Order: sequence, then structure tokens, then C-alpha cells
Amino acid sequence: METNAMSKTIVVIDAGHGFKPTPSGGVVFDPGAVGYLGQAQHREADIAAQYANSIAYMLRTVYPAIETRLLIATREQPLSLQQRRRYEPSAAAFVSIHLNAAESRNAHGYETWYSREHSVGLAHALHGALQRALAGRLDRGVKQKGLTVCQREKPSALLELGFITNASDLEYLLLRETRARVAREVAKAVAEFVGLG
Repeated sequence: METNAMSKTIVVIDAGHGFKPTPSGGVVFDPGAVGYLGQAQHREADIAAQYANSIAYMLRTVYPAIETRLLIATREQPLSLQQRRRYEPSAAAFVSIHLNAAESRNAHGYETWYSREHSVGLAHALHGALQRALAGRLDRGVKQKGLTVCQREKPSALLELGFITNASDLEYLLLRETRARVAREVAKAVAEFVGLG
């Protein structure tokens, strides 16, 4: 895929949850799932934003030929699921970052989701990145489901990095080294997928 100043390849890294608009025109904070280590509370939205930031930074630094767009919902720029889905419709890849949750604190591991068949290749490329970055953690596989944020005309996938409700997963994901590995591998997989790796 050739790029020039007129048509750069766009990639979107989306941090799940955060601020979203309300039907009445207000703004509310959606923390996503919540997990605890001792008395310390950790919110999915915060961890997803850290990972999305790191992935976007890696893409911008190592793969400058890619136009990387970082989507983090703020109070000033809240985002609904539909706004995320419609953002940069021509993007060659859309990657949404999340953490899983379950009633059982024993549920653990990472997984990759996609919605439409044209996203299978991206989902498998990203899952391969998670397998390298999260080696030794439980691999829950690649799965298909009609997720709103992934109902895009171009390839899109959603990464569940681990369970925020599982102490072992949460501790592991809070490590700076884990985030660095995930950022490096996901950025590499995205760049290779769009032909600029």
C-alpha cells in the first residue's frame, strides 16, 4: 500500500469507556468494569486509556508513515458508541482497547473480538500480538459478536487484555513492562496489517 501526503493510511486506537453523552445533552463518566487490589479501585476506562496511549505512541514513533488517531473520551469530547463506530470511516484499521469482567473472580485471560467477516484478518493479527506480549497468560481465543463499535465498513477489532475482576490479570496489566510489550506488539501487528510494517 503506497502512501503520499494526499492519502495517508489512517489507523484508529480507541480507548474503551470514559465520558459519554446522555440523551438529555449532559455528560456522564462510564468507568467500564471495576476491579480491586486490596482497597485500591481500578477502572477499566483508566487502564484502557493508558494502553491506548502507549499503542498510539509506539505507532507514531516507530511507524510514522501511518496517520495514528487516538480516541479517548473526555469531558470536553465525550463519545457514544455510535460516534466511535462512525469516527474516521476510511481508517484502514480500528482497534478498541478494553478489559474484561466477570462475576467469578477466577475468570481470567485475554481474547480478541470482531464483528464482520472482513475483520477476521485484523483480529487474528492482533491476537497474535497479544499471544506474544502476554505469553504465559490464558489465551481465550478469537471470537465473533455483533459489537456496536466494530460494526464498521473497514477492518476493526476489540481487544480484551485480561479480566479486571481477576487479581492476577489486573496486577499483570498494571505493570509498565506489560503495557510496553503490548504496545510494541500491537503496533507492529497493526503496521504489518496495513502494509507499512
